[in-house]
Amino acid sequence: MDEIKYTIRTTMEKQDYRKFLYLATFCRNKMVIPMIASIALAGSLLMNWNQHSFNWISIAISWMLLFALAIVIVCFKVERKNKLRVTSDHTGTFGSLNVLKFYEDKVVMENDSLKSTGELKYSQFFSVIESKDYFIFYLTANQASLIRKKDVNSPDTFKKFLTEVFNDKYKHIWYRL
Repeated sequence: MDEIKYTIRTTMEKQDYRKFLYLATFCRNKMVIPMIASIALAGSLLMNWNQHSFNWISIAISWMLLFALAIVIVCFKVERKNKLRVTSDHTGTFGSLNVLKFYEDKVVMENDSLKSTGELKYSQFFSVIESKDYFIFYLTANQASLIRKKDVNSPDTFKKFLTEVFNDKYKHIWYRL
C-alpha cells in the first residue's frame, strides 16, 4: 500500500465559505478588477459622449461611481449566494470534519458525518490555488474544496509538496481579504 505523505484534518465554517466566495469572485482571475474598471470607463465615456467637449472631471467622477456600483452589485450577489448556501445546508457540511490523506499520486477524502469517502488522482484536479488563509483545490473550473492553513501542521512544507505534485496547476494569489 502507498505511503501517506500528509494527513490533514480540516473543517469549513460559514465564514470560511464566505471568504472563499470572495476569493473565487475577485482573486482567482487577476483580470476581474481591470475588466470591471474598463467596463465602467467605457460606460463613463458613453455617458459623456454627447457633450461638445470632454469634461475630464465629469468622466472621472462617473467612472468612479460606475466602478463602485459594479463592485457593490458583485458583492451583493456574493452575499446572496453565501446566504442561500448557508441557509440551505441541511447536510451538516459546515463544521464537519474532513480528513484528507495525501499520497504520492492521489488524495483520499473522508467525512464521517456525511458518510462519504472519495479518491482523486492529482491529474484529475483542474487547479490548486493558495491564498493567505487557504489551499483551494478546484476539481473543475467551478467546483472546489478548501483546506484551512491553520489546520496544516507545516504549511510551508505542505506547499512545497503541492507545488511539486501540481506543477503548472498550482497558483499563489497575493490578494488578502
